[in-house]
Amino acid sequence: MPPDCEDPTLSLDADDIALILSGVKILQDLDADIVTDIAQHTQIEHFAKGEMVIQRGQMGTRIYFIFQGKVEVQLPDLNGDIKSRIMLKKGEVIGEISLLINSTYSADIVALTDTVAFYLDQEHFKLMIERHPDFANVMSNLMTNRMAQNGGINKVGKYQLRGRLGEGNMATVFNAWDPELEREVAVKMLKYKLAYNDKFLDRFENEAKVIASLNHPNIVNVYEVIDDFSTRFIVMEKLHGRDLSEILKEKGSFTLEETRDILSQVAAALQYAHSHGSGIVHRDIKPSNIVIDAQGNIKLTDFGIASPPQDKEVNIEGTPSYLAPEIIRGDLLDGRADIYALGVMAFHMLSSSLPFSAATLSKLLKMQLEQTPPDIRNACPDIDDVFADFVMTSLSKNPDDRMADWNKIRQILKPTGQFHLSLDPDELAVIIRFRDTAYTQSASFINAMQKLLQEEGFNHEIEMHRGSPAEE
Repeated sequence: MPPDCEDPTLSLDADDIALILSGVKILQDLDADIVTDIAQHTQIEHFAKGEMVIQRGQMGTRIYFIFQGKVEVQLPDLNGDIKSRIMLKKGEVIGEISLLINSTYSADIVALTDTVAFYLDQEHFKLMIERHPDFANVMSNLMTNRMAQNGGINKVGKYQLRGRLGEGNMATVFNAWDPELEREVAVKMLKYKLAYNDKFLDRFENEAKVIASLNHPNIVNVYEVIDDFSTRFIVMEKLHGRDLSEILKEKGSFTLEETRDILSQVAAALQYAHSHGSGIVHRDIKPSNIVIDAQGNIKLTDFGIASPPQDKEVNIEGTPSYLAPEIIRGDLLDGRADIYALGVMAFHMLSSSLPFSAATLSKLLKMQLEQTPPDIRNACPDIDDVFADFVMTSLSKNPDDRMADWNKIRQILKPTGQFHLSLDPDELAVIIRFRDTAYTQSASFINAMQKLLQEEGFNHEIEMHRGSPAEE
């Protein structure tokens, strides 16, 4: 800044800076205390007219919030010549993507006038993301808006991004194409509140290879995990169907037979995962992680990316209702935490309501830790005693009081209906019966057969049915 100009920032304190930052578009929806904390960690820099603010090719180390003046973003073409220019002014943000993904700047940014900007350096930016999940979500939204867009990031590893499929609390899912195997896949990007959480990443890295090795008809196939853009991408099979949470909202309560059919498949997947290697606990069993196709076959998704919620006064979005008490307490946990969630799901499906509900997260978690759940028999009078006892014991506060024998659980959940095959005139059915064979043994054959049918272009369906126990 020229020496004869008064510095407009000399009289600003942290509250003044927070007020200014609250007008920045990407920060407008954040709580005032978060913006104040960000303000307390910003620094100030001045740029004279014509000065380079950001130079293409340099490593991104700062996110700038323009306070006064104007800058020009000079976007290069493939030859390095300027192909377009974008003018930014007060309230705009620059440098955020390069800092976020730890990459070099892709364009030159030059001050069009004397310019003043607040900035967060790399150290304090990381601190703010770790400290404030809402700020991390803002950064995740910025990143996902750049993914699969014209002129944005259109490739992760070898996979070509083709658009966004959906978004959850922990990740954003993209439709993608595998050019080597010529197939559609789904690419799930972990949000930055997880990617910048060292404790979570340590656990995730330990489990990632094991998760990718899971091979079961009721578990989504994970092909690989990619470390890129300062986060993790999980590449998995593209599922065709609807998740159980959507069906619950539309349908309401399920019949006993429908509930058994779905939960028996979930139980088969969990039994396999819990016995695989040293044992994989899902941690986040809930309806939105269960996808059902048109034939009623289920796929369990999102192994390994569960994260406990923050214990604060926030509106409930559903997921915390499935958390076992030991997860809430922060205790060591095992597969019995998944059994608790299976019991919640059974209760939800049979009654169209959750065992516990409250207006805030802290109240809900307290109920789950201390309050006895209502008896499922009151909401579902037709339920048999054995099934009802399983539901209620699954909701026990003490894991030792829950049924933990998967063979018994699967026997209780086994559908009682008989399988009757009916064919249209243009259909051909080939029945392969597995005797004395568990899913864990037959999964590789079934998956290989399905892949072969897809490669040969057959219009097909694979249905799996279980025989009823013999009468004594």
